[in-house]
Amino acid sequence: PEILFLDEPTTGLDVQSSRQIRGLVKKLNREGTTVFLTTHYIEEADQLCQRIAIIDRGKIITADT
Repeated sequence: PEILFLDEPTTGLDVQSSRQIRGLVKKLNREGTTVFLTTHYIEEADQLCQRIAIIDRGKIITADT
């Protein structure tokens, strides 16, 4: 796909499954897919994202690369 939306894709998963999902997201992105990812895990966002935005009550309060 050209664009992939993922809503907390690793929430509730075991460590191995989370690793597999993160690997797949990285692979798809390297192949040119734009990925929009929501997560409560800052470390996960840092590992997977080139740009990060923090949203509070529906408003972007900060965004950076």
